[in-house]
Amino acid sequence: MSKAVRAVPVSPAMVQQRASDLVGSDARVLLLRAHPEWTAGPVKVGDREVRVVTAVSQLAVLDAYASLGPDDYAVILTDRPSSDLGDAVLARAYKQRVEMPDEWQAVPRLFPGAREVSRELRRLDWAATALLDHRPVGDWPRSPEIAVGAAHAIGALLAHLVGLRVDAELDGAVLLTALGKRDNRSRWAEVDVSLRRHLIAWAGAELGAPAAFALKVAQRQELVMPLAVGLALDVLWPVDGSIPNELQIAARVRAERFVDGKTIPVTEATAVASVARATVQRAAVDDDADIAVALKQAEALLGDLGWAIGAERSSVLRPGYYARERALAVALDSGTGIEDALSAVLEHRDANGVPTMAVRLHRWLAGPEVEPSSLAGDLQRQLNDGAWVDAALGAVCRAATDPVVAETYQRLVTKVRDRRAGRDELAAHRLAQAATFGRQATPGTDAIGVERILGDVVEPLRRGGGALLVVLDGLSGAVAVMLASEIARLGFVEHVPMVSLQRLGAVAILPTLTRRSRTSLFCGAVREGDADQEKKGLRSAFPGSILFHKNDLRAESGAALPTDVASALADEKVPVVGVVVNAIDDAIHKTDVSDTDWKLTDLHPLRALLEAAIASRRTVIVTSDHGHVVERGTETLPAPGTDSRWRPVRNPVRPGEVEVSGPRVVVPDGAAVLLWREDLRYGPRRSGYHGGASLAEVTVPVLVFQPATALADTLAGWVSAPPQVPGWWNDPADGPALAPPVSRSRKKRKPAPAPVADQDALFAVEREATPDPEADLVDALLASSAYADQHRRAGRHALSGDAVAAFLRPILQRGGRAHQDTVAATAGIPAVELGQRFAVVKRLLNVDGYEVLKVDSDGVTYRIDIELLGEQFELGGLK
Repeated sequence: MSKAVRAVPVSPAMVQQRASDLVGSDARVLLLRAHPEWTAGPVKVGDREVRVVTAVSQLAVLDAYASLGPDDYAVILTDRPSSDLGDAVLARAYKQRVEMPDEWQAVPRLFPGAREVSRELRRLDWAATALLDHRPVGDWPRSPEIAVGAAHAIGALLAHLVGLRVDAELDGAVLLTALGKRDNRSRWAEVDVSLRRHLIAWAGAELGAPAAFALKVAQRQELVMPLAVGLALDVLWPVDGSIPNELQIAARVRAERFVDGKTIPVTEATAVASVARATVQRAAVDDDADIAVALKQAEALLGDLGWAIGAERSSVLRPGYYARERALAVALDSGTGIEDALSAVLEHRDANGVPTMAVRLHRWLAGPEVEPSSLAGDLQRQLNDGAWVDAALGAVCRAATDPVVAETYQRLVTKVRDRRAGRDELAAHRLAQAATFGRQATPGTDAIGVERILGDVVEPLRRGGGALLVVLDGLSGAVAVMLASEIARLGFVEHVPMVSLQRLGAVAILPTLTRRSRTSLFCGAVREGDADQEKKGLRSAFPGSILFHKNDLRAESGAALPTDVASALADEKVPVVGVVVNAIDDAIHKTDVSDTDWKLTDLHPLRALLEAAIASRRTVIVTSDHGHVVERGTETLPAPGTDSRWRPVRNPVRPGEVEVSGPRVVVPDGAAVLLWREDLRYGPRRSGYHGGASLAEVTVPVLVFQPATALADTLAGWVSAPPQVPGWWNDPADGPALAPPVSRSRKKRKPAPAPVADQDALFAVEREATPDPEADLVDALLASSAYADQHRRAGRHALSGDAVAAFLRPILQRGGRAHQDTVAATAGIPAVELGQRFAVVKRLLNVDGYEVLKVDSDGVTYRIDIELLGEQFELGGLK
């Protein structure tokens, strides 16, 4: 005896599907075994209307037949089996039978490309009705398989119910974010309770605990974002596994109200917290208002849970950043734990460059102050070191939000400015002697005057295919060091004099004013003049050359460069194209530049000029006529009728001033008084000044670049530059010493001869010899038999022992970790060759695949496992 089939309610979507089948057939009536209840009215199939009739008996079915017109269609819902209806009824019905309401039969047609339903989807006995009842306009997304799968179908259903596109790829992060929108939470809360329960269970099993958590929170919390609750869990259950205090435990219990009052398992809490944290870290608050609201809500939730201070432990909430920044301030004041405190700050999503700059300044202050013996040394130190200090100082001088941090930064800035003032005073008095300097100078060995840039730099460099000379009026060393890396990223290779491997610096005409220094630069001799004289000067030095000033740089609408400028750069017959960009000098007279991070986009049309130079393969020289100092609380030194930073010699020299005279001092009587202290001025307050004697004003940076596509040997006497960044910029200044020597005999190396300073050459650049220990870990490595075997296997690709030692020492001197720029700068390795050098040394040290040398997880730090190095190369005696 067959089991009776119970009549069940059917969904409108199911009736719609069967009505479509009916209209496409020759029949007019379809009998559907279902609970005889219907209130929705007729359904539409195209332009056809199909009646839906209920019938509880054979007679009721026959009455329905009788009521039909000749063109009418009807779906009859009856709970009677076919045996009760009789042949007369069945004969007129669709397929001459009572159709069973198997909703799974309708599901494949909802998913284009599908012809059946997968077994895993059929196991979800609630899914067919849900897919039919919540069918979106345009159907569900195309199925990638013939049998539509559960992940595809239920994922589309869930996405639709929370307000996303039906083809959205779901995971915990997506749901936490989507349910941050109040409309989506409201939409989800309106879903049938039973269906929500099924979908939450499915999401937990298929998408993970964070997805189910987001759905659970959203179904009851109309105002609270699931992401905000997740961020609160991030500090209630921290990743470090620290032991919670009483307030934290109590807050955990109170948090249960967000998930139906149920206990939150540790594994679920930490999984949700991890996804919530990662979701926020990937987003930009400024671009996503919902993320910003979630962050503020999380802070408020922790307060509501009775543990507001917990927000200070967060790596994403704003109080967490303030707490870490204050901890760094305490470390800076005490001088201990600074690097660890900085690492903690940088782990927070709100971290910016200011704390890093503050620590860099502290490293600089902690390092030794070796005094140069000449003005050339002062200028070179300004480019190598002081310009970087000035760049960091500009960042730290910006006011911190927290008053405790602001006070710490102010104390740090005061110390830095005091040391910088000492350098400026020393150089200023040497400048007074050097004002009479006029002998021939060798770039890279001696300091040169700005009037020598054409003859000593541009002349030899333009022979390789023409040059682009860009004079950024007012360019200081601090701005230059930041622009250099950006220029290199355009496709240039920086070059420096072979004899020094350092950027070249020149000294400005005094006072450091445009009409003196810039005219002297373009005329190749000490002059005072205007733009016309500058153009004549460049043409005289290099016949056929063209100089463009501000008014010449206004391009036609839609063009990056004026036609004349672009044509000159492309014309091989133009030996030197000169361009003056006034953006910096204009800005320091008109706007506040104390916190300006100068970029190529701020110096229009510099980027377009550089790109044109790449196309024409011109060597690029970027320089200035003088530098500038920034307004940071200057005091007025009375001197009526004077300019901002210099005055005539009428009164005795006061503290902070220096008197200069001679042929390079271009004033009516050949003598002037200049301010060397940055915190003084004569004239009205401006955002920046020049004309004085500080190193930031008198040092003229000379940057040389060659397109990466050009031949490297076209710049005679110049070579690809190693990184010019000082060691303290990326690495702690005081790293551990080299490992102690091992007890084995070694051939002693001859110490490098000490430099001999030319006492008569005021501008001679002194060389500091790096001590080479007689016996250390590197010596032991190079002397080992295992290293000899590795070196022999390397064949023609092997490096010399000196090259390997130069690469390894900076890393070992810092305890086995050093930034790649520090290694390259110390070893004199061109930046463009560093990757290849690292690969060669790595092959030498990484015996049998063991990683003695590797790149750290940050991608820029080289790391040596010192213990493994000793084991692999049998270096006994390591401690």
